Amino acid sequence: MKILFVLPEYLPRIGGGIITNFSSLLPWLARAGHEVRVIYGSSFVNTPGGGKSTIEGIEIEVLDSDLFAKFIPRFGRYETVPKLQRHLAAAWALWEQAQRNPSPDVVQVTDWGLLFLPWLLRKGPPVVTSLHGSIGQVAHHDPYEGDRAADAVIQLIEVLGLASIDAVISHSTSNVHFWTEKLARKVDLIRPVFVPGDLPHEPGERTERGLVIGRVQRWKGPHVLCEALRLLGQRAPDIDWIGRDVPIHESNGSTARHLSQTWPDVWGGKIHHLPEEKPAQIRERHLAAGFVIVPSTWDVFNFTCIEAMASAAPVICSSGVGASDLIENGVTGYVYEPTSGPSLAENIDRLVSMSSQRRAELGTAGAEAIRRALAPETVLPARLDLYHALARGDRKSRPVDDELIGICSPAEATASLDASLNEIALRHLVVHSLQRVLRKFGLSRT
Repeated sequence: MKILFVLPEYLPRIGGGIITNFSSLLPWLARAGHEVRVIYGSSFVNTPGGGKSTIEGIEIEVLDSDLFAKFIPRFGRYETVPKLQRHLAAAWALWEQAQRNPSPDVVQVTDWGLLFLPWLLRKGPPVVTSLHGSIGQVAHHDPYEGDRAADAVIQLIEVLGLASIDAVISHSTSNVHFWTEKLARKVDLIRPVFVPGDLPHEPGERTERGLVIGRVQRWKGPHVLCEALRLLGQRAPDIDWIGRDVPIHESNGSTARHLSQTWPDVWGGKIHHLPEEKPAQIRERHLAAGFVIVPSTWDVFNFTCIEAMASAAPVICSSGVGASDLIENGVTGYVYEPTSGPSLAENIDRLVSMSSQRRAELGTAGAEAIRRALAPETVLPARLDLYHALARGDRKSRPVDDELIGICSPAEATASLDASLNEIALRHLVVHSLQRVLRKFGLSRT
């Protein structure tokens, strides 16, 4: 079978859960005899002329930035909402680049980046969309002031589009339930493939320090962890938080700065924020950590939880994290209420109070649970059954909403920005322009 994957990111880049997911899955599909090809890119990830490479027998192309630039003016009607304009331009540029090669039997795209849209609006092979955390979902959990108009339109587009695509899948029961209710359609639960790599060495004696791997971002739960550690007082362990700082509220904000101002006794005192690290360094940290906390108030899946469990680290995980499905509470890890500082504090206290032998038993049980649950022989059959059903035409998409076609299709004529700006009061434009100039030269904080 010929399978094309259209993704926002892939190897050799270092990224988040989407790269982790597909870089684990695709080599196994190739080893099973399928012809696998990847085109990846986004409004942030593209390069002049594109670029091709082969990794583990998989042909990989990056988005051609010239194609992306071609589609930007074709969505000029959205110039006042550039987030929407750029995502649509990238999705259509990836679609056009894919047309340079023979048509595959099945296409798999992601919800993030609206990458499914061109494949829905143009005739072609059957399409499955995997749900990893859409733009609309992320915006709901972490809204930015300047993006509200774009996010509202994107959320509407996602619901209309995903309701009509051939098949929709997700890794966690919580995300399956969320989209099943929102789309009023079948969403398949298909677990990811995850095979732990060879460890650089055997786990040695673990420290007493805790570890969090993830962006410093509101929905990653740093405020809940701060509350829990403040409640523990002198019993609170030291925690290393590894990950890049992300804006809060608006594009020039800083979540880490907000935390240090709100929780000065904890963020920088008990929680030690360190920069993002490479995967090999993270694996070393997992092997040495006394325990790992996954405090997200929401996460579609979260591979850092799985990676920690696979390294036999004892894990405390929020039930808002999709991967918590795979934890048997008290047996292979601990699960707590996602927004409850007291619940997290109770579980931290329980874990740090137990013997090192009991913690090791908990970690070993977690590693074995992951090995069984996400082994290729366990999870690949359901995925391949879906691909074959799509290729046979067993699943039919719903009719596409006419309004969706009009909203999301590229236009031939370039729209005028002046026409949109003419609808905004001149006083607001002048005040905004002046404030932007002052901010640019560091003369104003507003």
